[in-house]
Amino acid sequence: MMPRLKTWTRPFAFAALAAAVLPPATAGAQTGGYLSFNGGTQATSTTFDDNIGFTEFQEDADVDAGYGVGAGAVFDAGGGVRLASGLGFGVGVSRFEKLDPVAIDARVPHPFFFDRPRSLTGSEPDLTRRETAVHLEVRWFEPMGDKAELAVFGGPTFFNLRQDLVTTIGYDHVYPYNEASFASASASPQSASAVGFNVGVDVGFFFSEVVGVGAIIRYSRASVELPGEGGSRVPVDAGGFHAGGGLRLKF
Repeated sequence: MMPRLKTWTRPFAFAALAAAVLPPATAGAQTGGYLSFNGGTQATSTTFDDNIGFTEFQEDADVDAGYGVGAGAVFDAGGGVRLASGLGFGVGVSRFEKLDPVAIDARVPHPFFFDRPRSLTGSEPDLTRRETAVHLEVRWFEPMGDKAELAVFGGPTFFNLRQDLVTTIGYDHVYPYNEASFASASASPQSASAVGFNVGVDVGFFFSEVVGVGAIIRYSRASVELPGEGGSRVPVDAGGFHAGGGLRLKF
């Protein structure tokens, strides 16, 4: 019985298997290197939640923070080598950065009465999320006429995620303190790394033997656990679907 593959290794293994069993590429296949530079959009949105506990007026208080990360610009560059068989190996680096708000839902004790928490809601804008991903790729190149070329790729991806997480909140209240209103939230950047996967397609159209333009579609994913308040861990999805285009070079 074959050993079971870990999830993040499957695209890499499938690409290598395809390279082994597919017939040799057509006579138009070339050896050498390639470079690509792309701008585009990461279209996948994601949400995650965190809960922060603290003590106020000698009672427990807590804050639910709801984060939503929308679509945004992504930039990547890559390069590698290509063999006469049509097989290639490469690496790509992508960067995604976005500012998004966080929704706050908190319960704060009353200063005079026990077991009488006051609820308050609000939001804090412009929390930073930054993803840097290094994609290792096994590529299969297939010529499409004299000027165009298709590449299918897959492999593991190494993610580093930096995300602002709420640490404390500020609120306003006046005598007799039966109600409280949200005033502000403080956040600090947290970071962590994880290994995931990537798969995609790259199509290039060349004006000459060296220079061209192209389009790329890539899906990558990993689950990252950020350090939270009080030693907790905050699970967050990284990566997603992104599409873009830009310069292609081969040599």
